[in-house]
Amino acid sequence: MVDDPDFRTDKSESIEGRGLAAGKWGGYHYSLPEEVVAEAFSTSNQAAENLTPELRDGIAEDALERSELVGFWVAWHLAGGFANLERGGWHRATIFRKARRFRAAYGAHPDEYVFPWLELDLSTAWSEQLSRRLELARTSQLAD
Repeated sequence: MVDDPDFRTDKSESIEGRGLAAGKWGGYHYSLPEEVVAEAFSTSNQAAENLTPELRDGIAEDALERSELVGFWVAWHLAGGFANLERGGWHRATIFRKARRFRAAYGAHPDEYVFPWLELDLSTAWSEQLSRRLELARTSQLAD
């Protein structure tokens, strides 16, 4: 069994890493007209640390929910749907619950929905997964 790598000694520049995501987020949001931000978020165009705790929490909760649903959508397609998620160890109730949440949020089943801003290259993903499994199998055969 391979031990998980320990990255504690390989420190990031900060808790934001190199700050790439924060920079892109800020570059987009801070370039919007203040009245658009005020209408969308019920606040003015200001730094996140100046927002009320309730608004910051709401933005964070929305990001968490969206990321979980996008992750579920990716898992659905990488696995090849319900049956393979279940074969992979997901509980049926979890799959049904996540599919229901996904449909409520995006108005379509994860099997049919297409994110206009995200494209999966499944052939590359599946090929990489197969290559990793083959390498692991060959390495473990050599160790035996």
